[in-house]
Amino acid sequence: MLLNRERALEFMNRFNLDALLATTRHNVLYLSGFQGWAQYTYGDATTETFALFFREGDTPPALIVSRQDETYYASTGSWIEDVRGYGPRSALDIPPGEGGATDEERNYLSLIADDAPREANAADALTRLLRERGLTKGRVAIDNEGVRPATRAKVENALPDVSFQDGANLFRLIRLQKTAEEIERIRAAADLNEQAVTAFHENFSVGITEREVASHYYRTVAAGGGKWSWFHLGGGRRSASIFPPSDRPFQMGDGFFFDAGMRLNHYCGDVGCCGSFGEPGPERLNQWNAIQAGLGAAFEIIKAGVKPSEIFRAAVQAAKKSGLPNYNGAFCGHTIGIEARELPYTLSDPVPLQDPFLPESSDIPLPAGAVLSVELPSGKFGEGGVHAEYTALVTETGMEHLGESKRVHYVA
Repeated sequence: MLLNRERALEFMNRFNLDALLATTRHNVLYLSGFQGWAQYTYGDATTETFALFFREGDTPPALIVSRQDETYYASTGSWIEDVRGYGPRSALDIPPGEGGATDEERNYLSLIADDAPREANAADALTRLLRERGLTKGRVAIDNEGVRPATRAKVENALPDVSFQDGANLFRLIRLQKTAEEIERIRAAADLNEQAVTAFHENFSVGITEREVASHYYRTVAAGGGKWSWFHLGGGRRSASIFPPSDRPFQMGDGFFFDAGMRLNHYCGDVGCCGSFGEPGPERLNQWNAIQAGLGAAFEIIKAGVKPSEIFRAAVQAAKKSGLPNYNGAFCGHTIGIEARELPYTLSDPVPLQDPFLPESSDIPLPAGAVLSVELPSGKFGEGGVHAEYTALVTETGMEHLGESKRVHYVA
């Protein structure tokens, strides 16, 4: 299960919440295990989907899906048993007595049957469900970033004794600690991302363009069932920072810099490194050795309870001592999961937060089960740069690499 039930209940008890209401595609997936194509494609506030989880253990959770996503629910399912559609039914002629020949067909028919609970719109469907669950007063944390203002207003007017609290950041706080299933999905994404990185490295050669190299990354990700999100790749002067692949051909003596992000089974992978066509010069080697020292220092202190700023400061201090005295990077990585960056987002100096469910700053102690992308880029404008990035699982006593591969600093 993706949902960390114990952590969710801990925060619900702390803030006296009767229910969690997910609305964005990320949080609907997290609560229910379901993600439809329409919500993902059209946007959270255009095609509304709701998942509800209740504090009382005998109150069953529920999932409300739009007409467009009913077939996808029928195919992929959810751990939630009470699933309802809303809106006008799709144009479909169903012969009398048809019961469906497969589980997929039976799931679909259960949503569109004449006697299935169904309302004209999302607001009415949500209102009906909350009333059926007996939640006509109390406190609900609503994932406020994926619900239409008109829908929310209609539900609030219909249930005036229910206090709907803006809870998008509460969901992010709960999601910081990953479940075993989430960790395995991130591990699989990291592994596929490494395979794609290996594929484009195997096709490097002097004279090939950055775009041609990138095509090998895209194809390998797709062949493994993933979807690429970004691929930064630059050679020569362009390797000083992140740029999209260009038609520039690689030349002997070039350094290169890449950062590659993708998704597999809805979870993100992010990896980066650098290299050189031919033996790298002493300055580039010095940069590489310095960032490796910085990353090593970060890995040494990662464990449950460490704060993002502590990881960042350890990495920067070690990089400065090891050959980059003027290092001026503002972060050394980020959290990762369903989203490419999750709360508290970057491993950096803290920033103040103003949210009823969050602490006063972003320096949130990391629990065991948090997953990080730890990276330390360093570039010199007009010349180039170096970079390395790893996926790290925070454990009680340290960390574990997910999808780690060997990093080398040159390509012959």
